[in-house]
Amino acid sequence: MNFYKLLKYDLKNGFRVGGLKLMIIILMTLAFCLDFYLRKDIVYMVDPLTPSGTWMDYLFYIFAGIKEYTPSITEEFIFPIKWILIHLFILYSTLYYPHRDLSSLGLNVLVRTKGRLAWWLSKSIWNISYVLTCYISIFLTIIIFCLAANEPISLEITPMFVNDLLDAGSPFDTFPSYLASVILLMPMFISIVLNLVQMTLGLFIKPLYSFGMMAVILLASAYFLNPFLIGNYAMPIRSEYVIENGLQATTGVMLSALIMTLAFLIGSFYFKRYDILDEE
Repeated sequence: MNFYKLLKYDLKNGFRVGGLKLMIIILMTLAFCLDFYLRKDIVYMVDPLTPSGTWMDYLFYIFAGIKEYTPSITEEFIFPIKWILIHLFILYSTLYYPHRDLSSLGLNVLVRTKGRLAWWLSKSIWNISYVLTCYISIFLTIIIFCLAANEPISLEITPMFVNDLLDAGSPFDTFPSYLASVILLMPMFISIVLNLVQMTLGLFIKPLYSFGMMAVILLASAYFLNPFLIGNYAMPIRSEYVIENGLQATTGVMLSALIMTLAFLIGSFYFKRYDILDEE
């Protein structure tokens, strides 16, 4: 079987297995959109006119994460529910397909494939494609919600929401257009990296354990603002464009690209010597 047939097989079967999970992601997004819409109505109840939320405001609300946590007696750690749910569910959605494909029909496909590198590359492309599809589904769902709720489809960010609804503690009155790029791209890029790392770890340990390790990385990232915890870069609220001395997106891209490259190379090297008979 040549590489293109293998990739077609993975895209077809991988998306068939993950189709229901895509629907769940869409429903989660709708719930988060409704939460933002109702919450701003409550917060600005006394105002004569409730401000409209742009498409980018909704994206920011879902992907924002939380501001840096400073442990103290008076301030408790607020769990970033929306942020962690989105990332963990996407991680769970890609968790089992590569592992399951090392048995039954998938094992026959692997035997017919010319070289294990092609198999690993195909699975990596499927993984990236699935994560991209998840985010495109989120983007489109928010657009549909905004159209239904008569909210503007715009890349503008409403400054008053950042502190009033996201509790960012931002000293800035306005935000540069670069922030929209961070909101759009960084959560998606970090999610791709984490999913590929999870797939690689699945060669060494059980898939559920690799999922647990990714969850630990995300939780640690939420608790600590540390440039070496890549989950921080998936939180636009911690960007240099939102807070003073915030994280730089370029640093996150370089670090994540390095991790992603290492994950692919390690996975490729190890899979060449991987005992597939143990998976039957």
